[in-house]
This record gives sequence, structure tokens and C-alpha cells, in this order.
Amino acid sequence: MVGNAGCGRKESDKTSAGGPGAQSAYVPPPPIKPEYTFAEGLREKHPAPAMFVQQFLETCLAGDYAGYRLLASRRREPESRERFTTIYHGIRGLHVESIEQHSLPELAEEVYLVVCKVDFPPDSKVKLRRKTDKVAILAFKEEGEWRMLPAPAAMQPGSETMSESDRAPATTSAPTYPWDEEGP
Repeated sequence: MVGNAGCGRKESDKTSAGGPGAQSAYVPPPPIKPEYTFAEGLREKHPAPAMFVQQFLETCLAGDYAGYRLLASRRREPESRERFTTIYHGIRGLHVESIEQHSLPELAEEVYLVVCKVDFPPDSKVKLRRKTDKVAILAFKEEGEWRMLPAPAAMQPGSETMSESDRAPATTSAPTYPWDEEGP
């Protein structure tokens, strides 16, 4: 939800919002809707990316799958509807801890690294790959609109210091999104 991965999509998941065979724009809500908060001062320090992050979180936490797809970067396939639903139902809340501008000219003129702390219920089947409860996304303008992309593994909280070669988002179809799902 706070990122995306591309491979493993089924053909039935590839319909665009409103296109022939498109499913409902919304996924069923979890029993308790996840909530989000921002660290004090972030909205004032970085108003434009903070407004985008707020829009992204409100869209995702409303279960609006079609809206999520519109806000995800075109550089890789968004999460499948099934994966989006699993993540949506697997978290209790998000706290946006930081928004910092980074230099990634190969991606966009202005790129912001957004770090969120994720609150999981004890019985959640969604977990983070690293031993942290934080996840990072990149927010930037693509085709004149704000979009998000999962931050590369080297930019995720808890990663070793990244080198210059690690600064670019992954261009392969291998997911860098830090969620792992524990199967039944």
C-alpha cells in the first residue's frame, strides 16, 4: 500500500479503472479502518509532497484501488488488487515520520524520501522484510503529476549507507517493496 511491486500479476488484474471487465474501484474494508498521522511540522516544511502523501494515504486507506493505481508511478506495475487488499487489511495505521528531498536526477528534478512507521496488529499476516517497523517510498512528479514509487532497498530504513549506484530506483521487475506476506 505504501509501495508497489510488479511481477506476478494475473491477466484479470490488468484492467484499468472503468475499462471493460474492471472490478469495483474499492476493495472491501477491514473490520477497523487504518489511520494515519504526520510528525509535527512536516506539512509546513514540505507542503506539496505532504499534500500528495496525504492524498495517497487517504486514497489507499479508503480502499480505493483504482485511485491507488492512478497515484502509483508508471515506472513499474502497481500492486495487484489482491496484494493491495492484503496490505490494506494487514495494517492498523501509519505515521509519516519524515519527508526529505533527495538528489535523484535520473528520476525527477524533485524527489522526496518519505519514511513511515507502520503499526501492525498482532495477528497481521503482512510483515516487513527487515527488522524494522518503518518503510520508505519516493514521491516525485511524473508526467506533471505527483506519483509514488517504493524506495529502493538501499534507501529503506535500516539499510546500510547507500552508495551512489544504489540511489536510482530499481529498473528490473524484481520487487524492492519491503513487505513480506506470511502465507497461511
